[in-house]
Amino acid sequence: MSEWIRIHAPATTSNIGAGFDIFGLALDEPFDTIEGRKIDSGISITEISGPGSEGIPTDPTKNSVGIAATEVLKRTGSDFGIEIRIKKGIRPCSGIGSSGASAAGGAYLAHVLTGEKLTPTEVVLCAAHAEDVTSGGFHADNVAPCILGGFTMIRSYEPFEVISIRPPDDLGIVIAMPDVLVPTKESRQVLPTQVSVKDLVFHVGNASCLVHGMEVGDVDLIGRSIKDAVFEPARAGLVPHLKEAEKAALSAGAKASFLGGSGPCIISFFKKSEMDGKNIADAVKSVYDQNNMHCDTWVTTWGEGCRRE
Repeated sequence: MSEWIRIHAPATTSNIGAGFDIFGLALDEPFDTIEGRKIDSGISITEISGPGSEGIPTDPTKNSVGIAATEVLKRTGSDFGIEIRIKKGIRPCSGIGSSGASAAGGAYLAHVLTGEKLTPTEVVLCAAHAEDVTSGGFHADNVAPCILGGFTMIRSYEPFEVISIRPPDDLGIVIAMPDVLVPTKESRQVLPTQVSVKDLVFHVGNASCLVHGMEVGDVDLIGRSIKDAVFEPARAGLVPHLKEAEKAALSAGAKASFLGGSGPCIISFFKKSEMDGKNIADAVKSVYDQNNMHCDTWVTTWGEGCRRE
């Protein structure tokens, strides 16, 4: 039997204010671990463990890891199969790219086993194909940062082009995950199909300045530029006490606080040179404690992309 290899696939946050389906950011933690080895043929998922694993299908045609790995084998014309073991560190329906990490980890695993024949962009596309199958829409704003690391921007989907830049070293991140499940398919169904010119102008201005802040390392400008007049307002009803939690984070010193991806997680940015972020995590958790809801928190920073451990 061939040797097992292990892939580290990080959580991500997407949208990030005005960048719906465009902006993404890799997180340092939590992360999924995807293991695999070559077999004669087919994709076989023999083990799934971790948070929410009981609800994840082992059928490789319905599992993000299996779909993405299959796509890589198909693109490279490979004549072998893969046995896969999945250890979830990212709870499904969390808003920090659980399915994206699975898809990216599966694509990257197959990429390594095939001798890394694909370009990074092609690996992203294989992972995005799995997201399309499982979440009902072709979007790469989670799988792109998961594979490439740092802050990513999808310039275009047709033709596909993604750009990755290194975020500021001073950017601290607090993740708060209340005990609510928000499936991506459901969260996309509540979105408007049209936006006003006023909202379009508002979004372009903020999105442009957020990218500039990432480029020059200006965490304060990043915080001022995380504004969303369309998508978070449409989804706010899916996440109890969202606005209270964001207000608490800002009062505790966060530069910005916003709905992570499709929710329910709440992401807050802070400057590591000014604080350690723990008071922000405590402030958000307190909102949910007062409403008799469990809420997990992480204080972390941005991270690198998928890698072989």
